[in-house]
Amino acid sequence: MAGLENLSERDRAVLRSIFDPTATIGDVVDDGDNFPEDEQSKESDEESIRLSSEGVGLAEAGRLEEALETLTKGIQVAPDRAAGYNDRAQVFRLMEKDDEAMSDIDRALHLTEGKRSRARALALCQRGVLLRKRGADADARAAFTEAAKLGSGFAKKQVVELNPYAALCNQMLSQVMRGEDIKL
Repeated sequence: MAGLENLSERDRAVLRSIFDPTATIGDVVDDGDNFPEDEQSKESDEESIRLSSEGVGLAEAGRLEEALETLTKGIQVAPDRAAGYNDRAQVFRLMEKDDEAMSDIDRALHLTEGKRSRARALALCQRGVLLRKRGADADARAAFTEAAKLGSGFAKKQVVELNPYAALCNQMLSQVMRGEDIKL
């Protein structure tokens, strides 16, 4: 087929969804993350970033208590750096301390109010995940929608997945493509 190289990414995604009827549009459209850069202007931010990196490494090694201590030090060094709260919220989630995680997420969102930043988008995604876990899908969809507007590819997929009409359309398309009768 000539001319496929001239198709937009959206057009390619639609074609992929037709040829793979089990895929949702969210699965085949990978816009990736497209976040505005966060500001890093203070010396304390650099120290906080170093501590956050160390804390993330500890968490990845399964040393969650040490990670929590290190991330807390990073927050103490730069209490206005939202990304530190996001990192610590992730560790709280791994420790199944969802209330503490939500508290850190709320702090990150407060610090990024009115800003278009990676830290805000990540906090919104974490909020959405926790809200889904709690069964608050409407509130989760709102968090993911805002994160998607900020450039989160993950959030875009979650918005599609949480849309009951999109899920029904995907199910019907899959049935048609498999030659089945549509079941509502």
